[in-house]
Amino acid sequence: MNIFIMRHGQAAPEASSDALRPLTVQGKDETCLMAQWLAPQVPVFDRVLVSPYLRAKQTWQQLSKYISGTQVESCEELTPNADADIAASLLLAYGDLHPGGNLLVVSHMPVVGFLVESLCPATMAPIFVTAGIARVSFGKEQGAVFDWLEGPHNVRPHYQQHCQALGSLG
Repeated sequence: MNIFIMRHGQAAPEASSDALRPLTVQGKDETCLMAQWLAPQVPVFDRVLVSPYLRAKQTWQQLSKYISGTQVESCEELTPNADADIAASLLLAYGDLHPGGNLLVVSHMPVVGFLVESLCPATMAPIFVTAGIARVSFGKEQGAVFDWLEGPHNVRPHYQQHCQALGSLG
C-alpha cells in the first residue's frame, strides 16, 4: 500500500473563518503542477480522504482534473489541528481494505507532517510546502517507509507550459 499525503495549495490569508479560506491563483497553479507530476505515477487512487476545509476541497478539485479517485470522502480527522495518531489509525484501517492500493490524503500543516511521523516513527515530522506531496509505502515484511517529499518548485521546469497562470509562481 502507498499513502500519498498532500498539503493543500496556497490559500488566501483571510476569510470569514479558517475553514473558508480559498485557494489563491498560485495555489491552483501549484496544485496543477503537482497533479501533472503525480498522474503518470498514480493515475487512479483507490480512496481519497479530504479535509472538509475549503482550500483542501479545492486542491482535490484541481488534482481530479488529472487523477481520478475511486472513492472520495470528506474526513473530519484531517483538519489542521487534528490528532495525527487518530488520523494514522484511520489510514491504516483503510489500507487493510486495499492492501495493494493507493490512498491520497489532502490536508494541512501541521497535521500532514505529524501524520508522516506517526506512520513512520523513526522520521521527524517533515515541513510541507504548499501543494507538497509525500509518499509513505508499506511492504509485506516491513513497516512504513517515508519514500519522498516533493514540492511544486522541484517539478515546475517540467510542467510549466501546461498550467494557466504560471506567473503566480514567480
